[in-house]
Amino acid sequence: MILRVFIAVFALLLLISATLLVVIVETTPLVTTRASEQVNDADTVNALLSQLQQSIKNRDESQTLVITEPQLDSLVGFIQRAAAGFRGKVNVTPSASMLAVSLQLPYTAGQGWLNLSVTLLPGKEVKVDQVSLGDLQIPGGLALRVLEWLVNVWTDSDIASYARQQVRGITMTDEDITVRLAPLEGLLRRLNEVKNGLTVEQDTELRDLTAYYLRYISWQDLSLDSTPQSLASYMQLTLARAAARSNPDTAVQHNKAAILALAVFVGHHRIANFVGDIQPDADRALRPARPAHLAGREDLARHFIISAALKVLSEQGVSLAIGEFKELMDRAMGGSGYSFVDLAADMAGVEFARVATDPDLARQVQAVIAANREEGVFMPAIEGLPEGLSKAEFEREYKQVDSDKYLQEVAEIRARLAELPLYATSP
Repeated sequence: MILRVFIAVFALLLLISATLLVVIVETTPLVTTRASEQVNDADTVNALLSQLQQSIKNRDESQTLVITEPQLDSLVGFIQRAAAGFRGKVNVTPSASMLAVSLQLPYTAGQGWLNLSVTLLPGKEVKVDQVSLGDLQIPGGLALRVLEWLVNVWTDSDIASYARQQVRGITMTDEDITVRLAPLEGLLRRLNEVKNGLTVEQDTELRDLTAYYLRYISWQDLSLDSTPQSLASYMQLTLARAAARSNPDTAVQHNKAAILALAVFVGHHRIANFVGDIQPDADRALRPARPAHLAGREDLARHFIISAALKVLSEQGVSLAIGEFKELMDRAMGGSGYSFVDLAADMAGVEFARVATDPDLARQVQAVIAANREEGVFMPAIEGLPEGLSKAEFEREYKQVDSDKYLQEVAEIRARLAELPLYATSP
């Protein structure tokens, strides 16, 4: 009797699951917009970042954020370039704004898609009209309450409920969404409490190794020297130490830690937020006396080592998309302009992290870097690569990312990288 009940329940669950799959999985994507077109307005995101910075600075005052459709679409386009199988589109109107997302399912040969659309309404609070998942229609209020409950449960707090209550009004036009917020002080304080109390899976070995290499490099003479030092010198000392402390079985983990420590030390101290509590003094981040340089430029050293760290922490597509998006933002008035030189440093950093974390190459990379202080070992030549392009100049010359001429420049960088023995080496 019990066996028959179990079989019946199992069959019912199987039938429900199969029905849901039929309803929500579709053979074509809802979104067909190309990311290369969306990120063309990436320079508009600078204004949004400026608003957010001011809101945090004036956290004791009520805030009004104006978010334009190009800004939202650019951010969605960035995600699309970073994550394969993701497509998104934002449409803003005075009566409602919709976010549409298409996610390609793995192992379906491009024939399986999850299509999600969310419609946000103007009003005195956050109000969702409806949520569509394939052919399944979910009332917006129900979807919002379920999401709020899930976030609260996951964080063991009421942060989602509190955040929703901070919204004092949403208005829309054909071009933007205006969100009125209560003072952010309380929300920021609660977010910090949630972050400190949230238990997430963490690689404690990598965290501790990174903390070790961060302290090690900070004690070296070149870190205290008032004369700017090459990134190659920092890499040589750190990778030599990694070689001395590791063996063929542990070399990858030590190389990852060395890259992350260098990114925190000479790149940006906030990279530590992705690793854990690694600073000896929580109120004073370790950093060199003078910024490191690469090809005589501080910005290239940061581009290289931060991209390497992002590769360690994420997928390659994310690392390159971040670098590319940053260059597109720099085309705005007052920015440094689009730079294929910066992009070359980003791509070199990703390549370095790739070989340094390859189990068959990790020890070899340690030996090569430990024996050299030459930047040309890991950074390709940058002569002749265009940079400083304004948005108008970029569009006139390349039209958009992924155009044939743009891809030719990227191919040139890849060719220069391939000429370096460190990156051409195969296990």
